[in-house]
Amino acid sequence: MAGKGVKAVRLQDVALRAGVSTATASKALNDRGGVSGATRAKVLAAVEDLGYQPVGGESSPYPQIALVADDLTTTYTLEILKGAISTAMAEGVALGTFYIPGESTAGAPVPLDDAWLELLKAKGYLGVIVLTARLSEHQLAKLRDLALPLVAIDPANALPSNVMSIGATNWNGGVEATQHLIGLGHRRIGFIQGPPESVPATERMQGYVSALHMGGLTLDSSLVVEGGYTHELGLEAGRTLLSRPAEERPTAIFAPCDPAAMGVCEAARQLGIQVPGELSVVGFDDTILAGLAVPGLTTVHQPLHRMGAAAVRRLLDISAGRPVESGHVRLATRLVIRHSTAPVGPIAG
Repeated sequence: MAGKGVKAVRLQDVALRAGVSTATASKALNDRGGVSGATRAKVLAAVEDLGYQPVGGESSPYPQIALVADDLTTTYTLEILKGAISTAMAEGVALGTFYIPGESTAGAPVPLDDAWLELLKAKGYLGVIVLTARLSEHQLAKLRDLALPLVAIDPANALPSNVMSIGATNWNGGVEATQHLIGLGHRRIGFIQGPPESVPATERMQGYVSALHMGGLTLDSSLVVEGGYTHELGLEAGRTLLSRPAEERPTAIFAPCDPAAMGVCEAARQLGIQVPGELSVVGFDDTILAGLAVPGLTTVHQPLHRMGAAAVRRLLDISAGRPVESGHVRLATRLVIRHSTAPVGPIAG
C-alpha cells in the first residue's frame, strides 16, 4: 500500500514506463494473446521497477472505460453496445455501462455529474464514452480538468471540434431516403422530426429538405410534424399526418427511427390505410426490428456496431496519447429497401 502522501502506481503508469498502451499492459499481465514475448517482458520489468500492485478500483489489472447512455433499452443502444463490448474485450479492457436517470436517488452521484466523474478518475478509469446524451460546457470542462478522455456517440447537442465524436452520415441518409420516395413518384412526403435539439435529427431533416429541392419540389411545412425516437411518438405523429382528407395527406412518410416508423405503420392500420399500397414508410437505423416488421421496413442503415467499436478504439488511442483522426468521425449510411415502400398509388391522383 502506498504511504501517506505517496501516489499509488496505476496500470497507466506501468504502460507508460513500458512504452505500450494500457490495454496491451493489461493483456501482458493477464497472459492474453496478441502480446509478443519482448513486450510482455517490458511490461513485467515496468511492474517490478514501479512496484505496481492493483489498488482501490483496480481490483484487477484490467483497465476500465465507462459508457454512459440516457437509455439502455432500445435496439439502437443495444447494437452500439455489442460493438463496444466486443471491441473492449478484444483489447483487454473492461467496459462499465451506466444509465443517466432523471435525478439522483438517495444522494447517489448521477453519471456525468462532478462527484461521479471524480469517482471514475479515482478508480482509474481510462475515459468515458457518452451515447446520445447532452453534454454541457461545465461537464466538458470537468472532464478536461480531470484529464479524462471523452468520446461522444451521436451527441444530442453540437460539440466543439476538439471533442471526439462518432456518428453516421445523417444528412446523406436523409437525402437517400427522400430521393428513394421521390423516385417512386411520391410528391407529398411527410417528415417526422426527431428532438429539435438533436444534431442527428437536424441533419436528417436537412437531408430531407435538400432532396426535395434536388427533385424540384417545394417544402410543404404542413407535412412536417414533431415526433421523437419512440413507437408511441411515431404513432401520434402518424395519426396527425394521416387523419387529413385523402387529397391532403402524405403518400409517404419518412420517420426518424425504426420504432417511430413502425408507429406510423400502426397509425395507418388503425385508419384503414394500406402500407405500402396507399402509404410508403421509411425509417432510420436498420435495427433488428426493421426486418421483423410486417411489412419489412425500408430504412436507412446506420453502422451501429461499427460506431460502438470505433468509439472504444478512439478512446483507447486518446488515453494512450496516440494521434487520432479529426474530431467528428462520420461512418457511411446506406438505404435498405424492403417492403414498406412502393410506387405512388392511385390515391395520389
